[in-house]
Amino acid sequence: MASTITDVAKLAGVSAQTVSRTINTPELVSKKTLDKVQRAIHALDYHPNLTARLLVNNKVRSIGLFMPFSSDQVKQSLFFSTLSAAICQFCSQNNLIMQMFTSMSREDSSRLFVKLFKERQVGGLILTCPSVSNEELIHLLSEKIPFIIVGRPGILTAQIPYVDVDNVKAGSIAIEHLIKFGHRRIGFLNGPSNMTLSTDLREGVTAISRTLPELEMMESETNLTLECGYIEALKLLRSERRPTAIFTADDLLAVGVKKAADELNLRIPEDLSIISGVQNGWGLILPFKLTHVDTQFEKLGDIAAQHMARHILNEEPINLSKLLEVRLVEGQSCGSVL
Repeated sequence: MASTITDVAKLAGVSAQTVSRTINTPELVSKKTLDKVQRAIHALDYHPNLTARLLVNNKVRSIGLFMPFSSDQVKQSLFFSTLSAAICQFCSQNNLIMQMFTSMSREDSSRLFVKLFKERQVGGLILTCPSVSNEELIHLLSEKIPFIIVGRPGILTAQIPYVDVDNVKAGSIAIEHLIKFGHRRIGFLNGPSNMTLSTDLREGVTAISRTLPELEMMESETNLTLECGYIEALKLLRSERRPTAIFTADDLLAVGVKKAADELNLRIPEDLSIISGVQNGWGLILPFKLTHVDTQFEKLGDIAAQHMARHILNEEPINLSKLLEVRLVEGQSCGSVL
């Protein structure tokens, strides 16, 4: 049977309240009391109830992380695993808990988050991959739920804190790079149309294509999975006006493009150039170095967690509106048009 705080108190010869204070705020007790309680804890192999500890000083030391995708999509995305790992590590180092939620329905999730916050199960939320629609954000704001968005919100206002990478610039520099190699017919595997990520990448692409009337962009929507990238790439590569290069929203889609190219006996980069808007990690399995945009995306989780923790622990207002700089990383997947 597991030891209780009462058992520790009896063995140490102190009250249960003193044991609790020693565990949660050891700096407030004497060294003699601290030693007695620690010896009793060790002797009884006592493990404090984590849920109770999270409510110390009336603070809910729990951060909710929401990913608006199916569990299968989340499993395939190294972006999500990197993001959640960074937030989880931060929480572990700062005596916080991370709770993760996945759902395809943003509206149902926003109602759930209001319930969890009011029931004091989470102290704040980190939302990912925002939609161009703003209903969920308006709902959370009206209920005064503290949140931070990883990604650009559908509406930019001081009341909606966010951190993102500069996806508009990422789209622009990717297309500019292909143009330098002489490509004028370019496929574009974008993300879901309802995501601001896709809107921003398209804006960057469009900004360049407007300056070059002969540039033909062929955009396809994907759900950012390997299978969808493969299927959409096959459609592009089997078309009468086959693109000489393909720009993908992420590197998992680039792996899908490589699979389609192999099926059609197209060589990279001699017959087809590939460039990715980010390298989350899947691009590393390719047999060549993938040309991509370095977005510093791995910093997003830590930045969001730091700001949310300061709000939960110190009641600081969340003032965050940040875009991370991006840069081109040349690999071996782009070549000149023959």
